[in-house]
Parts: sequence; C-alpha cells; structure tokens
Amino acid sequence: MTAVRRAAMALALVAATIAPALACSGGTDLVGRLRDEEPARFAAFEAAGRKTPNAEGLLWRLSKDGRAESHLFGTIHLSDPRLAPLPAEALDAISNARLVLVEPRDSADPDEAGKALKLASQMAFRPQGRTLGLLPPQDRVAVMNLMAARGVPEMAARRLEPWFLAMLATTPTCEIARVDTGALNVDRMVIEAARAAGRRVSGLEDADEQMETLAAVPPELAARVLIDTARLGPGFSDFIETVINLYRDRRIGFLSAALRDLDLGGPRMRTELDYFEAVLAGRNERMEQRSRDALDQGGVFVAVGAMHLPGPDGLVERFRALGFTVESVL
Repeated sequence: MTAVRRAAMALALVAATIAPALACSGGTDLVGRLRDEEPARFAAFEAAGRKTPNAEGLLWRLSKDGRAESHLFGTIHLSDPRLAPLPAEALDAISNARLVLVEPRDSADPDEAGKALKLASQMAFRPQGRTLGLLPPQDRVAVMNLMAARGVPEMAARRLEPWFLAMLATTPTCEIARVDTGALNVDRMVIEAARAAGRRVSGLEDADEQMETLAAVPPELAARVLIDTARLGPGFSDFIETVINLYRDRRIGFLSAALRDLDLGGPRMRTELDYFEAVLAGRNERMEQRSRDALDQGGVFVAVGAMHLPGPDGLVERFRALGFTVESVL
C-alpha cells in the first residue's frame, strides 16, 4: 500500500506547518541480538518461525502446464539504502516477464496519484476532531510529540482521523524524509526496473480500496498504535531494524515468531504487528482473484508486500491452490 502511504504523507505535510522529519537513528535488530546472546532462545525462535508455511523466501517461481513461468516477489514499503539494488534474480525475472503486477494502480499509473491525494484529503480530515478524545490524558502529550516528529503539529493532528494518524505513526520519520527527497522503496524499484526493461506495469488495487482498508482499522486499535508507538520511543527503531533485517534475510514470515512467541520488544511492539495484520486483512483474496487471468496466460511478475506471501492464507498457498507449482527461488 505504498502509493497510498505516499499520498497520505504528502497530505500530512500539506496540513502541517512543515517540520523537518528526524533523521534515522540506529535501532537494534532484536533477532540478531537474540542469535548472538541467547542461542537457546534463538533455537526456539527458529522452531516457532518454521511453523508458519512459506515463512522463508522472497522470490517464488510459478509454473503450470507448460505455460511461461511467472514469479511472485515480496517487497517492503521502505526505502532504506540497504534494500537496494533489487536482487539479480528478481531483475532477471522482471526482464523476462510480459507483465508486471504491483499492489496499487496509482503506482502503475502516475495520473492516478493525484486522485489518491484527493481521496486522502476527503477521508482523513474531520474538522470537528475526535482523535484526542480517544487518548488517555496521560498519553496525549507523548502522542502529540510523536506526530510533531512526523511533521504534523497538534492543531493539524486534532483534525485528522485516528486511522490516518496511526498510519503515520507506523512510518519511520527517516522514511518520510527519504520519500520527500524522491528515494525509491522496493515497490518503486520494481516499477522502475520494469519500465527500464520495457515491460507493462499494472496494479491490483485501487487507491480507494487501499484507503478503505486503512480507514477500517478500529479506532481502539488506532489509539493503541498511537500510544504504544509513542511509548516505545527508541524501541520503535528496534522494531523497524528487526523488520528490515528479517526482510533482508528473506524471513519476514518469522516476524510473528519474534514478537509473539518470543515476546521480543514486549506488548507495545506487538501492537505494531497487530496493526500490520489489520491492514492485510482480506487483501490476499483480492490480489489472488485479480491476478488469476494474467497468471493463466503466464509470464507475469507479481510484486506485493512480503507479508502477503507466508501463512496458510498467503499468496504462495493461494497460488498453489490454483494448481500452480510454486517453488522458492530466493
């Protein structure tokens, strides 16, 4: 849902008395620390992670009945420099595809980006305001400081929906700064590689669908995200560093094992995972259904957030249920 996030961040900056986003501060990879310092607990983490089907792997080959091979690639909606360039195997698969499918149609079609921004402005603003009323008095200052660090002062935050603020809260300040300077996240790298190879790019979801998914986050969860992210303080950097390194290790499906089974980071960090899962709900089925016709013709490169791939309801299992042989490449 990267394009909707870009539109939302742009809207937030328009609403704000533009404040400079904070630079990235070094977080700690909690899984890496566990591996180095507590080998027994790390072994328990490994065992827990492998209970999730298809928890390892970012690039998967889809084959069926002699048709041209297709590929499924898991992205991450971040532009951390360590995520570039795309793996050579992914670039090869893109260059050999006839069609590249990404999450949002407005990423594939620049003309749709303006519509996404307009939609965000329509859905995110509540002139009467109600966000502060959801927050316990003792947490309001911390949450307003969190929003200020993301370029949104209190007067603007008061007029924004809780779900919108929650989305901003889960976006690192350094990511906002990088996007503002034109940095490419992994999704955009896929699109640019496809265009450089002369491949057609299309999207699986409309901006209004993605915005509705964000808006469907219950107010209680949105408030918990705001409070727990604010209270995590530097621990939020640990969460982001852990996610990035699990992605780089091609093991994003182990995130639940880290935060739930091993309780790395504690209950406030589990709230971040609860939010991740809330904005995934129902979208795997939609992506599967909308990619079926293209996959039936073969030669497709599907690139969506890596969290959509693992698990019994993930796209790897869903494509297998359609009769494809799905094998890990990377």
